[in-house]
Amino acid sequence: MEQIAFDLAFKLASSFGIPGIIFVVWYFSERSHEKTLQAYREDTLRQHNAFQEGLVEVRRMYEDNVELVKAYANLASDQKEMLIMNAQGFAKLSDQIGLNQFCPMVRLKKQASGREE
Repeated sequence: MEQIAFDLAFKLASSFGIPGIIFVVWYFSERSHEKTLQAYREDTLRQHNAFQEGLVEVRRMYEDNVELVKAYANLASDQKEMLIMNAQGFAKLSDQIGLNQFCPMVRLKKQASGREE
């Protein structure tokens, strides 16, 4: 196909002289330019698609991070409740230790008069 176009262009150039040669050179230059532009378009489109895929991955990563933060917030809330319950338990335990009236060896002398066991 390329050979036929070249032969035809050469016959036209020889028939038309200098303007024909200029036309042939321009024609082949334009075809080369079109091939270069087509390759550029394909490369740009490929890069654009790769960029779009990267954006989708980044978006998915941020959405996963949001879910992780929500799960961590729930876990922190549960731990807060557990710490409050432990603190209340230790407060009761501390009060019972301070007012130890259960062990006869450590029992404090009552301030009120009356029966003491």
